[in-house]
Amino acid sequence: MATLSEVVVSATGASKPATFKISDFKSSVGKLVRPNLFRAKIYGPPGIGSIPNFSFRCEKAEFPGKSVATVDDPGGGGTTLKLPYDVTYNDIVLSIICSADMAERIYFENWINLIILPAGIRGGLIRYHSQYSRGQSLEVEQLDEQNKILLRWVMEDIYPIAISSMNAVWDEINTYQRFEVTLTYRHYQIERT
Repeated sequence: MATLSEVVVSATGASKPATFKISDFKSSVGKLVRPNLFRAKIYGPPGIGSIPNFSFRCEKAEFPGKSVATVDDPGGGGTTLKLPYDVTYNDIVLSIICSADMAERIYFENWINLIILPAGIRGGLIRYHSQYSRGQSLEVEQLDEQNKILLRWVMEDIYPIAISSMNAVWDEINTYQRFEVTLTYRHYQIERT
């Protein structure tokens, strides 16, 4: 069986093994999408504040994923057949850069406090889904090199389920404070522009 370099050599008629060039690869596959060209927008519940310039504060985002949940059906003697019964959506993790007033951290802390009231007279009280999630959304857009939107993912009925801790470290002088927030949602749509 011929190797890839042997096939290339015989197809081109060259007498020495072909060398791999990144320029050849780029020209053969066409334009590629860069992962650093994205924009995120969040629309949270009213009354918890806002995050000015959220698209610039969101350092890292994820495009959603989904899985089809299956159950095995033995089928009475043949090979087992996997039958779908549900779709599950992966949680989204955002990495957020903190501004000088920490408005981003306060925003997500307030949102979680809206879901489950903090300790106190009514601490631990869980609100209705419609009070903290219904109608809230996250949009993550994949952009091309001209800043044009290629695809937009819209996650509906979104809310935070975890906020990471933040480091306070003496030796991190030339960096900035950041944290991660994990969000869950009911479903998503893909919009092609």
